[in-house]
Amino acid sequence: MILNISFKNYRSFKEKIDFSMIAESSNSKENNVFTETIGKNDNIRVLKTCAIIGANASGKSTLLRGMFEMISFITKEKSVVGNDIKAYDSFVFEEETRNLPVEFSIDFIASDKNKYSYSTSFNNKNIISEKLEYYPNNRSVTLFERNIPKNEELIKHIGYIGTSSKNKKVDLFHNQLMLSKFGTDIPHEIISEIFIYFKGIDVLNTVNARMLSTADREIRKLSEKDKYFKNKLNQLIRLADTGINEIILSENEEKEFSFPDDFSEKLRTKIINDNKFSLITLHNFYKGDELIRKDEPFPFEEESHGTKSLFALGGKLLQTLESGKVIFVDEIETSLHPYLTKLLISLFQNSNINKKNAQLIFTTHDTNIIDKKILRKDQVWLAEKNIKGETDLFSLQDFSDVREDTPFDKWYLAGKFGALPNIKSIENLFKD
Repeated sequence: MILNISFKNYRSFKEKIDFSMIAESSNSKENNVFTETIGKNDNIRVLKTCAIIGANASGKSTLLRGMFEMISFITKEKSVVGNDIKAYDSFVFEEETRNLPVEFSIDFIASDKNKYSYSTSFNNKNIISEKLEYYPNNRSVTLFERNIPKNEELIKHIGYIGTSSKNKKVDLFHNQLMLSKFGTDIPHEIISEIFIYFKGIDVLNTVNARMLSTADREIRKLSEKDKYFKNKLNQLIRLADTGINEIILSENEEKEFSFPDDFSEKLRTKIINDNKFSLITLHNFYKGDELIRKDEPFPFEEESHGTKSLFALGGKLLQTLESGKVIFVDEIETSLHPYLTKLLISLFQNSNINKKNAQLIFTTHDTNIIDKKILRKDQVWLAEKNIKGETDLFSLQDFSDVREDTPFDKWYLAGKFGALPNIKSIENLFKD
């Protein structure tokens, strides 16, 4: 579970921003909080969900994009000597910062119930710093760190398991994360598990067709393999009042696919695997007012975009609840009714459903979601961009006059928190 995230000089985050999932002392909505014992009998209260709201282009999605890039950098990107670092994306609207390093850090609790802190900084060519610590007895222990090379032209960097005084050296490429190496090349009892932890974090952008399509395929495969999961997903879709009684999966045979003779075998295999399962929805069928049957088939592809989004997004959320991991969702309300969006969020805040303390962090434009009946004030974050293009990220907890019974949505729309679009009068469009 995530405790804190910070970025500096990443896209619109020019100055350091700190985002926290640690709950404040308020006893409000205790179902939205869980208590975790870490280290040596040290208790910490953590939020199950957090919302980030703000105007278009305010930078509210930057935190999620940054997490996606860092997870990809750690778990997927293959470092090739001489290549640029794809995750590097500095604040470019000021001469001083456009070539400075991006800085990232995260505090989290892993499956062993220990707190960990991971940090790194990098420019477009080199890793500048990197360190992983943990707190088994409430005191910091360094798992690894790397030297900052004096000569930035060097392609070989040196890392150390433990502190540099222990002298356990690890050779690294200039653009290679040490954490990645322990996930692909060097096994380590603790550090390799941290690599797996990052692999388990999901980031989903609901307006990104490619991401949604990937999620859809993943949920189809999981539904075919896990009948319990499939039943849960069907229950959710029925609960959402879609008119669907059940979703049925059928496996497409290879002979059902047709390709040109000169079609690439690799691409052919990929297309078959990506489209291995078809979906059919079952609906009520009537004769006048009389219900004849409840299993009238209908092609899933003909269902509404909202229903298809619910299948992929709802499936990913259920998957996260089952695993007890973390999911980031950008624009969670896309194609969904506000009541349904609230339902999905409430899954994580129900202790009988979220038994493994999974976390949901999401962005939204929908002010209905920042409802005092649903969220605590430390669960609502706002993103605001100034005239220079710099994003500030802050919580309702930062406002001394905001109480737990404050109507968050109404105060936000009234401009009391900022983070609103500055829309000019429509008459400005027609001035000579």
